[in-house]
Amino acid sequence: MRKVVEFQILDQNALHYGVNLSEIMDNAGAGIADYICKNYKNNTRIAFVCGGGNNGGDGYVASSILLGKGFDVTIFKSSTPTSVIAKNKFLELGLMTKNISELEEYKGKADLLVDCLLGSGIKGEPRPPFDKYIEIMNSFENIISVDVPSGIGSRYAITPNVTITFHDYKEEMNEENSGTIILHDVGFPDYIDQRTGPGELLLYPEFEGKKHKGQNGKIGIVGGGPYSGAPALAALGAYRAGIDLVHVFVPASSYDYVSGFIPELIVHKLPGEIVTEEHLEFILEKTSEFDAIVVGPGIGKQEQTQNAVAELVKNCNNIVLDADAIFDFNFKHPNILLTPHRGELKRLTPSSRPVDLLKYASEKGVTLLIKGEVDIITDGNLMKENSSGHPRMAVGGTGDVLAGVCGALMAKGLTPFESARLAAYSLGKAGEICYEEIGSGFLPTDLALFLSKVLRKN
Repeated sequence: MRKVVEFQILDQNALHYGVNLSEIMDNAGAGIADYICKNYKNNTRIAFVCGGGNNGGDGYVASSILLGKGFDVTIFKSSTPTSVIAKNKFLELGLMTKNISELEEYKGKADLLVDCLLGSGIKGEPRPPFDKYIEIMNSFENIISVDVPSGIGSRYAITPNVTITFHDYKEEMNEENSGTIILHDVGFPDYIDQRTGPGELLLYPEFEGKKHKGQNGKIGIVGGGPYSGAPALAALGAYRAGIDLVHVFVPASSYDYVSGFIPELIVHKLPGEIVTEEHLEFILEKTSEFDAIVVGPGIGKQEQTQNAVAELVKNCNNIVLDADAIFDFNFKHPNILLTPHRGELKRLTPSSRPVDLLKYASEKGVTLLIKGEVDIITDGNLMKENSSGHPRMAVGGTGDVLAGVCGALMAKGLTPFESARLAAYSLGKAGEICYEEIGSGFLPTDLALFLSKVLRKN
């Protein structure tokens, strides 16, 4: 079961990896037609309502099949298809249609209405005239929705008797808002589910003009001591991922460097040379203000520091553990993301086999982002591979930027699994663009800037 946005991501990634979406549409239409053939007589009068997107394209395919089997089918379209695939399918099938403005007059003549109006691609409330169309459609006695009921979750939503959904169940759907739910496999290859791609950019939250400072996310970063650049780079990554406020907690030994790195940072000086348990009261007092916390960049492996990290893990939720903060703790809170490279992974589990990574994440209740030439991301339920990036990203500091980006995305409301996928893919794309525009000597600071440009393309 997945969020509706995951199916929008699936479509975009399938297109990116060369899947023939026209065949997927044929399979979807065939599934709709097959259900109707098995449950209705061919003298059933059917009204298909088709929108301009791929949901409408599914309806055109199903209509054509049913017409060929002798069903009494009338197609009402809201507009000329806007999706390239749906438009090509419509022209290929050569179907006769009526304008949706005629639908209300047809109410008493149809035994079944098939809702292919909006599908899973819309955001927010259906706007006029779709709200009016949905009101008319709901006045029909017997309704089948395709993929998801049009307008699901909004004030204006179809309330069908049956929903024929595709590929997997949607979290937003239940018997109350979707009727009987029928799952149909439309033939997406398994590898599409297992790879990140440009679809991941759909996870990036939109900025809302009415939000004030801090409402786009506040984050705390705990690190430094042995290495001062790491927490500064993590903070830069968080800002470039669109966070509003970044607080950085570093020992006095790192304070001057981090506070002078960029003026936007809010830097807190912790007495001494390293992070210890003596600092916990002050840090924990502040963490209640934050939407997420990143622990580990540049923090070192001293025993006192590790004890402090363990206490932070016990007392914080929505936490990213990076670098020397990565150890096999008794994790008791949800929303914990660990970002090890292959060497650090050995502190958690001796095996890097996918089945063992899934098992570890599931048993511990954490999400793993294992950094490498191909990044591996798993929450113990699903697994994704990310291959975006450039070899130059092996330069020191890249992982620190990534940790900050992960924390920022969690602070913006994404799950650890969503944050890791989006962070890995988008930073990898930033690396590819850096190489194209700067050359082989690009730096983590360049990555952070180009990351902001990648996310802008969402």
